[in-house]
Amino acid sequence: MWDELIPSDPYLRTTHLIYLCLGAFITLFGLVSLIIKERLFMSEAMVAILIGVLVGPVVGKVVDPSTLFGSSLHSVSLEFSRIIIGIQCMACGVDLPGNYVFREWISIAILLGPVMISMWLISALGVYVIFGLGVWDCLIIAACMTPTDPVLANSIVKGKFAEMHIPLNVRLILSAESGANDGLGTPFLFLAVYLLRHPNEPAYAVGQWTYKVLIYQVLLAVLIGTVVAYLAQIALKTAVRREFIDKESILSFSIALALFIEGLGSLIGTDDILASFVAGNVLTWFQEVIDALLNLTFFVFVGATAPWSSFNAAEHGLEIWKLLLFALWMLTLRRVPIVLALQRWIPALKNQREAFFAGWFGPIGAGAIFYAHLAVVYLEYPEEKILPIVYFIVVSSVLVHGGSVALFNLSLTRTQTSVYTNWESMRQQPENGVESGMQLHQAASLEFRQSVDKEGSSIIDVLVNAPATMKAAL
Repeated sequence: MWDELIPSDPYLRTTHLIYLCLGAFITLFGLVSLIIKERLFMSEAMVAILIGVLVGPVVGKVVDPSTLFGSSLHSVSLEFSRIIIGIQCMACGVDLPGNYVFREWISIAILLGPVMISMWLISALGVYVIFGLGVWDCLIIAACMTPTDPVLANSIVKGKFAEMHIPLNVRLILSAESGANDGLGTPFLFLAVYLLRHPNEPAYAVGQWTYKVLIYQVLLAVLIGTVVAYLAQIALKTAVRREFIDKESILSFSIALALFIEGLGSLIGTDDILASFVAGNVLTWFQEVIDALLNLTFFVFVGATAPWSSFNAAEHGLEIWKLLLFALWMLTLRRVPIVLALQRWIPALKNQREAFFAGWFGPIGAGAIFYAHLAVVYLEYPEEKILPIVYFIVVSSVLVHGGSVALFNLSLTRTQTSVYTNWESMRQQPENGVESGMQLHQAASLEFRQSVDKEGSSIIDVLVNAPATMKAAL
């Protein structure tokens, strides 16, 4: 009788254990999340990775992803990270004021141009000096770790501590950069790959890279993100005005659109991550509950799937002291010097103190994992060369960047009200009051935070009233 109620299939039992452990963690974390993030100054990614290690094959042996997914593990990791990055890049675009990218185009151009190229080359130099790999191998591995991560950046630039101690201009530029440069990791990775495949024909390699990557992948991604988001915005406005849409569909709209853009971009071979960020700049509001749930799940997955045993694999030239030295190299030299040097040409950073903060907090996370598995799955790059290095740097970044934000106080204490007031003042007001749903996003965000601060208030009330708020805004 019990065999009929409790499945004996080990695959099903493992799956049910995952449900149990993941649900228990997210539930318990949610109950004390404010204490963990605002008092202990630990990021959600840091806690999630720790849980992943505890339930993974290294410690608790509750779940072994390599056994569960087998040879498909790299593909699962690739697609899981693709979903997370696409949603977070759209969130970064949505969270920015409507005209922010145009107002701060010089700062963004410097960060996506000279700063990003410098991070790529400095990272490659570190791989070359410490691990002794070939030049093209160094550039491929470094390309994975060049983008800053929107998932970890959000944990730094959002929250009560960030609102009170980190200037709004710094938070906005970090969010904009992390959303944009995650999609721009593709050109760096593919340039190194084309040069590796055609070492004797550099002109041919660069030509292939130019029209296949820069023109087709990047420019087409910008076009797709703009057009799809613009049409979606018109459709959403029409549905709200005519009362065709219910509150549940409103709350899931941005998530669904992010998945649609990712699917479309992946099918036609364009840069779906960049397209998601561009779409976020066209769209106007975002629902944060689902993406927070996905972020926690993803970093638990990272903790469980990280190749811990490969961190000290001497047969592949990897030793723990080399990885620690490389982590120190990346954290100190990859980004801080170039941002400090170019601060005077980055108008969004007002002084050297802000430049040091922005330079220090260039976290490496989901984007690096995505590009590393992209190299393994799509480009058939040897996993033993790239995955241990990338995963070690991701774990180091989560621990160091997630735990060091409390050490920085930029002496600009702000209340929640002043933050949203300043944010609103930076945004160009729509002419007719219905230009964008950013009004909803800001109003709902402020209302949500105020509801949490009020004893006995209900989050459900905020969600229930969201459609009415949206309709009034539109």
